[in-house]
Amino acid sequence: MIGLFAQTIDFDSLRETIEQRLCELGTLEPKQFPMTQREIVRAGKLCGLYFCVHGPRSVKLTAIADLQNGTLIFYGSDGVRRESSPLAKHRAG
Repeated sequence: MIGLFAQTIDFDSLRETIEQRLCELGTLEPKQFPMTQREIVRAGKLCGLYFCVHGPRSVKLTAIADLQNGTLIFYGSDGVRRESSPLAKHRAG
């Protein structure tokens, strides 16, 4: 399978979508809690992005954007995988 190149992703749209979905999973109000983002690197190459919404009472909701497989993976506050969706709809024009 051909991996997605980082330059073809609309990162602003991706970040907004991930924040919205994580807040829905955690029944949180969007834009009310900080969200951090980190790069995932394998063999010196960017292969994914890790997102975390830091909610109240140490609640953390996370998502992984797997750039190689073109998948978004969402995890609940208990660390259990909740759902996944294709990353293709976030490609830049």
